Amino acid sequence: MTNLPSLSDRTAAYIRKHGLISPGDHILAAVSGGSDSVALLDILTGLKDDLEIERITVAHFDHRLRGEESDADREYVRGLAMRARFDFRCGTADVLSFATEHKVSIEMAGRSRRHEFFQQTARDINAQCIALGHTASDQAEEVLLRLLRGAGPAGLRGMLPKARGGIIRPLLFASREEIIEHVKNRGITFRQDSSNFEPNCRRNALRLLVFPILRDAFNPEVVNTISRFAELARDEESWWEIQVRESWERCGEFASGRVELDIKKSRALHPALLRRLLRHGLEKLKGSLFGIQAVHVEPLFEIIRNKNPGKTARLPGDIEAVQRGGRLIIRKYEPSTADPFHAQNGVKILEINGPGIFHFGRHVIEIEFVDALTYPVPACPGEVLMDGGEIKLPLKIRYWRPGDRFHPQGMGGSKKLQDFFTDLKIPREDRHTIPILCDREKIVWVAGLRLDQRVKATPAAKMLIRAKLSRNTV
Repeated sequence: MTNLPSLSDRTAAYIRKHGLISPGDHILAAVSGGSDSVALLDILTGLKDDLEIERITVAHFDHRLRGEESDADREYVRGLAMRARFDFRCGTADVLSFATEHKVSIEMAGRSRRHEFFQQTARDINAQCIALGHTASDQAEEVLLRLLRGAGPAGLRGMLPKARGGIIRPLLFASREEIIEHVKNRGITFRQDSSNFEPNCRRNALRLLVFPILRDAFNPEVVNTISRFAELARDEESWWEIQVRESWERCGEFASGRVELDIKKSRALHPALLRRLLRHGLEKLKGSLFGIQAVHVEPLFEIIRNKNPGKTARLPGDIEAVQRGGRLIIRKYEPSTADPFHAQNGVKILEINGPGIFHFGRHVIEIEFVDALTYPVPACPGEVLMDGGEIKLPLKIRYWRPGDRFHPQGMGGSKKLQDFFTDLKIPREDRHTIPILCDREKIVWVAGLRLDQRVKATPAAKMLIRAKLSRNTV
């Protein structure tokens, strides 16, 4: 029986197929000490002459999250570099403090600080490539995570073999099981991160809980199946990129820090192409699509398709879209000096034309469109989820006025808001300070107190609107 090519031979073929390394390149190999990155370093070392790699430098980032374990990881990787006679660079940061300060997950904070270190180190030593040890197993987890977060088709191509900033992933074709087999056959030890064995974040939950079920109940080769899907998605995206570039030349313009789209020409595009064109415009404006999901593109899509003069939308990252003179203008939000409120029958009203953070009296209300597939549970009493299909946009915030009625969730009928306040023993002097969130036809949320039954989110909802109430600290 003919022996199958070794993992090293397959890696060399993968590197050549995707043009990951050129003769004379200086490679910065990111090594955590785990099996994947240790295997990557071993394979690159063995291929150094064959691929005409000029130099390899080992980089390790200490997240300062696991005390003595982190120290031992660092010294282990330092030893690997010394034995291979490679230069060693180590970076560190207080990831936990960064996550708290920036209100992001520890996983996201670690990734941000880690990549900052890798990019700066590559510039300092003039390395052409930053080699990461991501595998097909990581790819499958990433694709599924993106799908559950509401990514569009472009996001489902997953991680790229070669990405911006010199990032390369030579092992993206190999499963985690193949990596373990390689290091065992080579007699190579590696470090075990104890945090990887607890389902304390979404990626770990997928790895430890979800994928075992998928393997047992659906497909033992689920990792390879999802990885092949990502490869097909990448091929299709390369074709779409050509179509988007050609459409951009006809419909779009980026100048003076803002994007402009010709609405008439854009409206003539197929819906799938129009959505991609909008994403392209957002990427030009922001520099990346970080934080932008498929659900955020829909308000812009609706402005172009539905011919709504004067319609506006707000997106994450303080992005604003407005329709002016036959063009959709996407720009950084610039607060107007004009009063954003208007009065109706003596009641102060704040119009909400899209996602964003809105200050109203002593309160702040955050509005976000979220993916219905994830069907998240509200995190606190001041947060609700509403079925977007039952909301008649635009939303508006106002205070209580005589005659107001709504359908309190769980009560099975309508009730005067005045009686609702009385039942809750809310003093009369406080009733005019409670924000009321309404749509075009009805009250949808007595903010912080009760959702309207008619807009309650259900698993059948196709799109959700999240509203969160907090105190204004300004």
